[in-house]
Amino acid sequence: MDLLKQELAQLIAETLGVDLADSGLENPKDPSHGEYATTIALKHAKKLGVAPQTLAQKYLDQLEAVMAQDYTLTLAGPGFINIKLKDHKLLAEFSSSVVLGTPKYRIPQPETNKTIIVEYSDPNIAKPLGIHHLLATIIGQSLSNLYRFLGYKVLAINYIGDYGTQFGKLIYAIKTYGNQEEIAKEPIKELLKLYVRFHEELEKDPSLADFGRLEFKKLEDGDQENRELWQWICEVSMQDVNRTYELLGGIQFDQIVGESFFEKMMDPIVELGLEKKVFSVGEGGAIVAEFSDEKLPTTIVKRSDGATVYLTRDLANLKYRLDNYNPAKILYVVDVAQKLHFEQVRAISQNLNFIPKDDTIFEHVIFGRMSFADGNMSTRKGNIIELNDVLEEGISRSLAVIKDKKADLTEAETASVSRKVGIGCIKYAILCQNRTTNIVFSWDKVINFEGNSAAYLQYTYARTSSIGREAANLGLTNSFSDQGQAVELNDHERQLIAKLIKFPETLYEATHEQKPHLIADYLFKLAHQFNAFYTNCPVLKAEAGTRDFRLALTSHVAETIKTGLDLLGGIEVPEKM
Repeated sequence: MDLLKQELAQLIAETLGVDLADSGLENPKDPSHGEYATTIALKHAKKLGVAPQTLAQKYLDQLEAVMAQDYTLTLAGPGFINIKLKDHKLLAEFSSSVVLGTPKYRIPQPETNKTIIVEYSDPNIAKPLGIHHLLATIIGQSLSNLYRFLGYKVLAINYIGDYGTQFGKLIYAIKTYGNQEEIAKEPIKELLKLYVRFHEELEKDPSLADFGRLEFKKLEDGDQENRELWQWICEVSMQDVNRTYELLGGIQFDQIVGESFFEKMMDPIVELGLEKKVFSVGEGGAIVAEFSDEKLPTTIVKRSDGATVYLTRDLANLKYRLDNYNPAKILYVVDVAQKLHFEQVRAISQNLNFIPKDDTIFEHVIFGRMSFADGNMSTRKGNIIELNDVLEEGISRSLAVIKDKKADLTEAETASVSRKVGIGCIKYAILCQNRTTNIVFSWDKVINFEGNSAAYLQYTYARTSSIGREAANLGLTNSFSDQGQAVELNDHERQLIAKLIKFPETLYEATHEQKPHLIADYLFKLAHQFNAFYTNCPVLKAEAGTRDFRLALTSHVAETIKTGLDLLGGIEVPEKM
């Protein structure tokens, strides 16, 4: 099933005899101008040597001949053609999307039946998850949810940093400074302390770096003591990481794989690179990659002592995914600091013929950095703001607001709502902003029941649920789908329906631009329009026909908010607030 916007674009292109890409269909910023507008006259006027408004009038006359029954077309500005759905068409679109009160969204078929790989979260273990992992985790989860919702075959991967020189440093620190009894009591806390201490000692004695590299080389070479210690570190670390994912909620991976999985796959790639002269022997016998692009500096692929590096493992990882999954796309949801790294991985992969020069498979989904308006938001431990601390603080702040509002909730309901609101607000505060921009985290904006926040959307959902419960108690049923065409719309109803039918388009755009904030923006506007409708249009006290229609409308809003928030990293909605 095509999106309504796609159907309209096709109709415009066929009527005017132009390419589909030239239809110029967009969403007006001002909803009063209509549901859609086309810029086709502005596109063609200069090329044809005519005034845009003259050409727009000509195109409007042609379009009206085939569209006038369902659409009102008007000229605006320097040559826009605004397109407004007539009430019967708007109601038909709404009615066809409601099946027994449940939304049935227009969702086009996926463009490919191949797998979309989404890699996200990617923590380095042996330390607690930090607040900096939040962005990658929830942006990646949102993209995974979106592609899956649109019908794509998705493989969500958490690529764990369980290998590398940092483990050599940690093993050296455990052997040199560690107290086994203290480590056994609180493994992650003590491992982080030891890792921090190693770097403090390293500042005093730079030669310690060689000891760290030596311990990692012993690990790679199969030293039994180092292998057993490393395996234990991985086990206790993942237990701690998974507890944080559970608290965060809505985080699900199809595959969790560590860098160590590719341990035996790296040497063949190094040999292939040397054979193809993509790699060369550098200073001290290290294997390096050089690039024809001057913007990409020479990088190490294998150290002079024979130890591998992160980039080598990423190359092995990419080759494995291409060979085993034949993906249409691989999305790496990693912050902007790794931009150079991924440019180097892409360039090397192209030079090794893993991916073509005109590659569209490999994509680094960049997001900005996060800073904090309140430096005292949680305890710093080893320069890490622990994600658990932030999540618990969010729940605590939410609980305080709910108690202050004296909501009519039981103790169990209060605990559940404060968790859903606290965690939801933290997720939403990240996802409501364009991922390419830097984010300033402020508790005053995050836990906010009035503005653009998860709490506002959750409260709106709870309001719709309350109406649904009251209707059920009165024995009312939704029969709108049998008589939808008979309703005469007022402005509030019309605006709400016009917003609802654009939900699938929003999902499509957010997915293909990899920008979840488009959904957050949509949901906030939908909630705002519903609350205006609720204030001005009685639902349960309306006459029977109107009441059934408004109940269907309310139900559709509820399910759309619930669906949208679930897609946004698994934000939960409370039935009561």
